[in-house]
Amino acid sequence: MQALDKPWLDGIIYQRERCGLLKARISLREDASGDEQSAGVGHHESPHPSMVIREGGTRMEKDEKNLTKLLDKETSRRSFLKGAGTAAGLAVTASAISGGRPSVAHAQQPKPVMKFLFAERQNCTGCRACEYACSMFHTGQVRPSMSRIHVWKYKGIVDVPVICHHCDDAPCIAACPTDPPSIQKDPKSNGIKLNEKTCLGAKCMKCQEACPAEFVRQNPDTGQPLMCDMCDGDPECVKACEAQATMPLAPCLVAGVSGFGVNMAYRKVTPEQAAKDLTRLFYYPNADGGRR
Repeated sequence: MQALDKPWLDGIIYQRERCGLLKARISLREDASGDEQSAGVGHHESPHPSMVIREGGTRMEKDEKNLTKLLDKETSRRSFLKGAGTAAGLAVTASAISGGRPSVAHAQQPKPVMKFLFAERQNCTGCRACEYACSMFHTGQVRPSMSRIHVWKYKGIVDVPVICHHCDDAPCIAACPTDPPSIQKDPKSNGIKLNEKTCLGAKCMKCQEACPAEFVRQNPDTGQPLMCDMCDGDPECVKACEAQATMPLAPCLVAGVSGFGVNMAYRKVTPEQAAKDLTRLFYYPNADGGRR
């Protein structure tokens, strides 16, 4: 009989097998004693009390019946657990084969559309993963010069992420001379979209002059402005920043469905002013202006 994983059941099985041997021996002894009695000689050994014949069968036979019921219940339980484990294993295997995609019945809720970016400038390590992710999304290659977000290194000391604040009043759109403006806001993602066919590009760049955050840069190939379209509501730079964030620093870039008031306040701080503030914070924290 196959051993089970419960020690007490293993013991019962052993006793059952042992009882089976005892029963066989007793049967032989009873046969032998019958022959001796018929011959009028000898006296056979009395059976163990557990083998005493009572009404309805021997105690051993009753114990065996109870044990059989117990083992049947345990076998049924183990079969059920085995079947459940097999089903779970098949589910895991199917999930692995399908790439872990959720089933239609249990599809995940769609992500909310992000409309604003915010930069915790003091958390930026200058890894530039955001630039790589942005350029990959928009051009299919790692080309930081084509990235909408830009990490500016100030005097080789601190790194300042320069982002679009997606201003509610959109000075870049107001400054665009074309009619209608070549720069428009996506009502769904709040991202800035550029009509490359009507944009005047390097001949104009009024949008660059009007941007209070000094965000707008030129496309090195076309001369047209590089505008942040929020990756249609799921910013790649934010995901890249989260993946590269190291303790004890939290991610630098954060996206949200709201944030207009915060961004309007931060857009007044130019990248150079932010860099100077960070330099004082990190390297000149003493009240007298002395370096740490």
